[in-house]
Amino acid sequence: MNLNDINKKYNSVCISISNRKVKKAFDILKELVEQSQPGIFHNRLQELETTYENMLRYTIEGVSDPEREKVYKNLLRSILELADQTLERILVMNSGWNCCSLKQELEKEQKLTGKTVVEKIEDLSFKNQLDEVLNEINVNKGPRQSFESQKHNQLISRIFTHLLLTDEYKEAEKSLIDTLLDENRFKWYERSIFVSSVSLSLFRYFDIQKFTSLFRIYRLKEEEVWQRAFIGLVLAFYKYNSRIDLYPGLSEIMDHLEQEESIEKELEQVLIQLIRSGDTESISKKIRDEIVPEMVKLAPRLTEKLDLDKLLPEDFAEEKNPDWEKIFKESEGLYEKIEEFSKLQLEGADVFMSAFSQLKQFSFFSDISNWFLPFIADNPLIDDAFRFDDAEFDKELFLSGLETTAYMCNSDKYSFCLNIKLMPEAQRSMLLKMFQAELDGMKEIKKQDEIIDEAGIKKSKTIYTQYIHDLYRFVKLFRFKNEYYDPFKSELDFYNSLLFKKLVSDDTLLENIAEYYFQNEHYIRAIDIFTRLEGYDEKADIIEKIAYSYQMTGDYDKALEYYRKAEIFNANKEWLLKKIGLCYRKLNNSPKALKYYKRAESIDPDNLYTQASIGHCLLDLKEYDKALKYYFKVEYLDPKNTKVWRPLAWCCFVEGKFKQADKYYRKIESGNPTYHDLMSMGHLELCKGNKNKATELYIASINSKGNKLEKFLESFEQDKIHLIKHGISPDDLPILLDHIQYRLLTNQGIKESGGGA
Repeated sequence: MNLNDINKKYNSVCISISNRKVKKAFDILKELVEQSQPGIFHNRLQELETTYENMLRYTIEGVSDPEREKVYKNLLRSILELADQTLERILVMNSGWNCCSLKQELEKEQKLTGKTVVEKIEDLSFKNQLDEVLNEINVNKGPRQSFESQKHNQLISRIFTHLLLTDEYKEAEKSLIDTLLDENRFKWYERSIFVSSVSLSLFRYFDIQKFTSLFRIYRLKEEEVWQRAFIGLVLAFYKYNSRIDLYPGLSEIMDHLEQEESIEKELEQVLIQLIRSGDTESISKKIRDEIVPEMVKLAPRLTEKLDLDKLLPEDFAEEKNPDWEKIFKESEGLYEKIEEFSKLQLEGADVFMSAFSQLKQFSFFSDISNWFLPFIADNPLIDDAFRFDDAEFDKELFLSGLETTAYMCNSDKYSFCLNIKLMPEAQRSMLLKMFQAELDGMKEIKKQDEIIDEAGIKKSKTIYTQYIHDLYRFVKLFRFKNEYYDPFKSELDFYNSLLFKKLVSDDTLLENIAEYYFQNEHYIRAIDIFTRLEGYDEKADIIEKIAYSYQMTGDYDKALEYYRKAEIFNANKEWLLKKIGLCYRKLNNSPKALKYYKRAESIDPDNLYTQASIGHCLLDLKEYDKALKYYFKVEYLDPKNTKVWRPLAWCCFVEGKFKQADKYYRKIESGNPTYHDLMSMGHLELCKGNKNKATELYIASINSKGNKLEKFLESFEQDKIHLIKHGISPDDLPILLDHIQYRLLTNQGIKESGGGA
C-alpha cells in the first residue's frame, strides 16, 4: 500500500467517524493497523471494537444507560486518536520524509537519555543550557545582541523543532511554552516563530493541548504574535471541523472567542485573505500575461460561421450591471492589466509570489523556522548582505523602510536582501534607488493609514496578510513542502465551518465573502453563498448577481430563471432586458429573445449591442432582409467595426444582392478570411456562374486551419438551400462536390511526389 492509498484510508476513517459510520471506520482502520506493525495498535483496536459491540448489544436489548452518549463520544475520540497514531507510525517507518527522519533522530536521543528534550523544564541539562543562553540576553538590549548569540540561535531552532515534531503536548511542553512567553527571556519575533511551530505541529497531528496553547498566546494580545496565533486557530478549526463536537475543550475555546471584541471583523480579514490566497496563481499569470482571456464558449454553427459574437468591440455577455455597488472597491484592480498592479498591492493580493519564487534557494531557507521569521533589520545576516560601499545609499533608512513596509511579506524581504549581495554593482545601485523611492511612497501611505487606524484594524490586516503570504510560500516553495499540510489546496469553504457559524452573528460577513467570490469570478461559490443569505430573494441586486453567475457558468436556464425574478423589481431596466434576451438566444429561443431586445431598443434606440443582437435574432429567424437593416445601422453607428461585414455579406448573398455581397466579401478577403468566409465566397462565385473560381475557394476553405472535408460537406449540405434558391441545379451539386474531392486527391498526390504547380 503506497502513501497515497494510506492517506486516503486515513481520511476515510475520519469521514466515517464524522458520519457516525463506526463499523466502516473499524474495517478501514484494521487495514492501516496491519501496515503499522506494532502490536499495541492491534490490541487497542480490538479493545475499542469490543467496547462498541457491547454498546450495540446493550442498546438493542433496551438496557438504559444515562452515560451512553458520553461513552459513545469517548469511543469516537479514541478511534480517531488511534487512527492518528497509526498514520504517524506508518509515515515515520515508510515515508522517507525529512520531518520523519528528524523525528526518528529525536526519538533515538530520547531513548538514549531516558527522557524527552524538555521532559521537565527543571531538567538539569536543558535548564542549564536554557539559563546559560538566557542570561546572556539583557532585555533592554536591542535585537542585534540576541541575534548574535550563536547558542541562542541554536536553542531557538531546537525548541522550534521540538514543538513541531511532538505529537501530543504534555506537562513538559506546557512548561516550555510558559517559559517562551516570558517577555524577559524571549523577543516578540522569537515568539512569532514558536507560534508557527505550534500551528504547523497542530496541522500535522491533532492535539487539544496545541489548540489551548495557541489560544493562550492569542489572549495575551501581544502585537504581531496574537495575529499569528489567531490564523493558526482559524485554520486548525477548519481542518478539524468534524472533531469539534467530540472535544468540549474546542467548544469552550470557540465560546471564549465569541466574546472577543471585534472578533467578526478580525475573522473577516483573515478569511478574505486566506480565500484571496487561492487566487495567487491566477494573479501571477495575469501579471505575466497582462490579461487573463475569458474562456470562449462554443456557439451555434451559424454564429461561428459569421463570427457574430465578435461583431462588437466589447461583448455585452460579460458586462456586469453598472448599478451594482462593489463592496470590495479596492479589488477593482483585479480586473485591470499590469498598470493596475498597485491596486492589487493595496488590496493585499499576493503580487510578488512569481517574482520571489525563484529566490527561495538560499541556505537561509533550509531552516524551516526562517520561513516564519519576521523581518528584523538588525539581523546580522542583513548586515552582511548590505556590506558594500555606496556613498549615495543610506542603509539604515532603506532597511527601516523595508522593515515597516506592509506590501511585502517577511519571507520576500529576506529574499530581496539576500539577492542584493549577489547582484552586480551597477544593477544593485539602480535597483536600490528605485526601491527606495517606492518605499518612500509606501511609507507615506502607511502614515496616513496609522492616523485613521485608531482601533488597529488596518495594522492587524497587514500582519494577517504578510503572515498568510509567508505561510503560502512555505507550503508551495519549501523543498519538503509535500510533508506539510497545505490549507490552500482545499476549497476553503470556511462559511460551512462550525467556527464561522459560532462567531458570525449576521449575514454581513457572509455577504462580503459572496461579493469577494463574485468579483473574483468564483461564480459557483458565489451562487452557493448568495442563495443562503436570508431574504436574498427580496434584493434585486443579489438576484441579478446569482443570475449573472449562472450565466457565466453556462447554465442559461438557471440564469434566465433568476433574471426573470429580477425583472419583477424593474421591468424596464435596459441591462436586464438585454440579459434576458441573451439567455433566450443562447437557449435557441430567438422569438422571445427578439421580444426583449426590442424592449431594450425602445429605451436606447442607438445602442450598438442591442442593434446587433436584434440583427442576430432576425438572422436566426431567417428574416434576412430585416436583419440587413439592423446590420447596416450597426455599420453606420460604428464605421470602424469590420466584424459587421461578415453578417452583412451573408445576408446580402441570401437575399440575392450579389453586388453588395461581393463588396463586403472583397473587404473580408483583404484581411484574414476564415474557412467559413472562403466557403461563403465560393457560394457567391458559384451563383454568379464562376464555377472554377468557386471550386478554388471551396478547396482553399477545406485546406484552411480548423477545417476538413467532413466539416465542409456538412456545412455545404446546410447551405445548398440558398444555392438552389439562386438558380443552381440540385443535380449539379453532387457533381461539383465529387469534382472538388478529385481535385483534393490530385493536389495531395502532387504534394506527396514533391511536385508543384
